[in-house]
Amino acid sequence: MSNFVEIDDNVKFFYEDSGTDGLDPSNYTTIVFIHGMGFNGAVFRKLFPFGPNHNYRIVSLYRRGYALSTPWTEEEVALFTSSDSEDGIKFLRLAGLQIARFLLGFAAAQGIPKYDKEKDTGGIVLHGWSLGTLYSQAVLSALDTLTTEELGQLETYLHAVICHDPTGITLGLPQPPLPESSPWWKLTTVSEKWAFFKKYITGFYAHPNPYSHDLNVDKSDENRPHSLSELPERELEQILSFEMYATHDGATFTMDMEAFRIANRRALFDVEMAKYLPNVKVRVVIGIEGPGLLLFFVNEMERALKDPSSVFGEGEERARKFKVVHLERGNHFVFWDEPSWALDQFITCLKD
Repeated sequence: MSNFVEIDDNVKFFYEDSGTDGLDPSNYTTIVFIHGMGFNGAVFRKLFPFGPNHNYRIVSLYRRGYALSTPWTEEEVALFTSSDSEDGIKFLRLAGLQIARFLLGFAAAQGIPKYDKEKDTGGIVLHGWSLGTLYSQAVLSALDTLTTEELGQLETYLHAVICHDPTGITLGLPQPPLPESSPWWKLTTVSEKWAFFKKYITGFYAHPNPYSHDLNVDKSDENRPHSLSELPERELEQILSFEMYATHDGATFTMDMEAFRIANRRALFDVEMAKYLPNVKVRVVIGIEGPGLLLFFVNEMERALKDPSSVFGEGEERARKFKVVHLERGNHFVFWDEPSWALDQFITCLKD
């Protein structure tokens, strides 16, 4: 099933929903997925049949500009295409505020169960994947923009945020230098980059040590079928958006890095911001067979658990609690290749 949540007179979000069949209506948990770059919310459909096994309702939100969700306005596009960090900060706060209001609107419209801390049931888990982590993380960095009433309502639902295979910009971390032999250096047009990106991001990678910086950056195992490779081209095109990859999503990476650093600091390393929804669990999750660049960023976050200043610079301090989880297998599309197992891992990682 699918529907819309209208968060104001000008913005509505389209979403797909596994529904409530097979769930206990009094205490099911809702997990809201936010898709990544160039792939729309349909990429999570394979998870839907497995929700009832865990009493989970699965919702896939389509980010703005994808499918029937409201496109970004010219004024908003100007914010994330600007070289001014202040404009980038404004955009990220706006994006976080809108996702938070989607959660509130969905909860109210659907009458979903509130979170029961003692039983650990009900409420909402927000799961950002790939570039979608930028938007789930933005919710945590924009909590102080909600009204007192909105914040109080959100606290009764939102109890966990999963940051799955985050990009470097989500965490405010610069990309490490690529080797001279990297295929990325040979790509000049957007179409060439898109073709390589689809191959690169769906591959499986063997790493000398996936828990370190001894990583395989861009040479996937060509003897192993890539994720999504079983799909006919017509079906594959239904979950892709070259237009968004080439325009809005691509432009996001050109924002001033300081805006990303500030957003990540506010989300995780700001003592005052951590007082908003202090009980929300945060998990940074990654499969050990994904691209080395993504593992690099997650491993840096694990280092920041011990000493944030060693990763993010002097003055950073531990504030909001979070954990880093390495899945024992799986690449960037583990939820596609092994949907039942992946959903089980996502739920299990929230158990203290």
